Amino acid sequence: MRTHRPLALAAVLSLLSACQEPLSAASNDAGSLPPTDTGTTAQGITSDAAATGDAGDPLTEERAPLAYTPEGCMHRVSSLPGTINNVLGNRTVFGPMPAPRNVHTSWPADPSSTIAFVWQTDSQTRASVVQFGTDPMMLDQTALGSVSTGGLGSTEVTIHEAHVCGLRPDTTYHYRVGGEGHWSAVQRFKTAPAAGRTDYDVNFAVSGDSRDNFTTWRQVQERVVMGTQQPDFQIFTGDAVLLGTLQGAWQQWFTGAASSQAVMPWMMAHGNHDALAINYLMQFAQPQVDAPEQSELYFSFDYGPVHLIFLNDTPLRDDYAGNVAGTQLTWMRADLTRARANRARVPFIVAVHHKPCFGSSRHSSTTDTVFVRTTWAPVFDEFGVDLVLNGHEHDFELSKELDGRGQEVSGRRGTRYIVAAGAGAQLYELQDGTPRSWSAYYESVVNFLRIHATMTRLEVTPYRLDGTIIDRGRVSLTPRPM
Repeated sequence: MRTHRPLALAAVLSLLSACQEPLSAASNDAGSLPPTDTGTTAQGITSDAAATGDAGDPLTEERAPLAYTPEGCMHRVSSLPGTINNVLGNRTVFGPMPAPRNVHTSWPADPSSTIAFVWQTDSQTRASVVQFGTDPMMLDQTALGSVSTGGLGSTEVTIHEAHVCGLRPDTTYHYRVGGEGHWSAVQRFKTAPAAGRTDYDVNFAVSGDSRDNFTTWRQVQERVVMGTQQPDFQIFTGDAVLLGTLQGAWQQWFTGAASSQAVMPWMMAHGNHDALAINYLMQFAQPQVDAPEQSELYFSFDYGPVHLIFLNDTPLRDDYAGNVAGTQLTWMRADLTRARANRARVPFIVAVHHKPCFGSSRHSSTTDTVFVRTTWAPVFDEFGVDLVLNGHEHDFELSKELDGRGQEVSGRRGTRYIVAAGAGAQLYELQDGTPRSWSAYYESVVNFLRIHATMTRLEVTPYRLDGTIIDRGRVSLTPRPM
């Protein structure tokens, strides 16, 4: 749950002004879940005095904010301005449709020891329990979450969010959410390896721009989890749905992602179609650190040999330059300073944001893209960012090794940029019929990435929907010279 104030409808529409595809709503869906065993030990929550009452408060509309520290955690969790009925969950209050939907996990802090669980129910259900453990047949630990409702009219959504800390690194956990008699299916996630190791061997997937083609989106996610080597987690490069305020579209998006969200955490980059909507901000739990205006829209963490920094290039339209080049840029430079100094322990730096600095299709010359290019690319170059992952342009594209001006360099002195934005949205063609000078390979194709990293190499393998490898888009990076 977020500290960021969601946008009004007019502001949402302005974020989409550069995109010409028509908007359409999507229908809701629901699921049923089998009951399993109960757990035995509980984690508590430390709440601010100003929070909305105790667990089990009457189901009356309440607009007071909620802020609390999950037991054993170092981070705070805050409700989103504009939400109602922000309460701590309990074990016993069920509404007419209490079956959990859209169950998924993400990391609110250190991925080696924390996890956040998020799911949806009807607006009256206050039972907000997570049971988890290392044995899927013995979920012997429990935690309670919090509940919030937000949105307008038919887009209103009630979200449960629970945080757990103190987990063991490099460990697979199994879990279910809900309450007695109304449990989700048992799903799983894996924590990151502990810091300071030299034998890292990690894998993660990347996809983006599913938008309104949920059949292709489902097929991409089914392909992501095929094979014997499952990704540890997945990165999404933005634009999950056509309009972020439409909860029906989110229902279809989560349904399409179910095969992968059942087995791995997800971390999200914000896209212009996600539109800073309350439905986007409520349904993903990401790090709330440093300046409150980050609002889980820009953050970083280490995963094994990779430092990942997520940025928001689609902020408030009325102060676009201030949001891209102001506090966020200051934070980015400080974060990259620390990451560069830590290269002996974490050798690779990967940035993630929606709008590509260096693309060749529809948006490559728009004002906002050019501003991001001229503002952020020199910083990536200055601090030696190895790889930048983007969406927005509905295609696959790999750049040459570039400096901050988009000029080709060699000898591991530059940055590679990859657009991975073909997970369902209508594919784009080249803007001028030919790739730009910075492009190494372009293909208008449904795609996703698999990334494998050790202390000595980071390898990117792009795939088409049919499972074939985009050979000319493969990248193999070694650590930069110290």
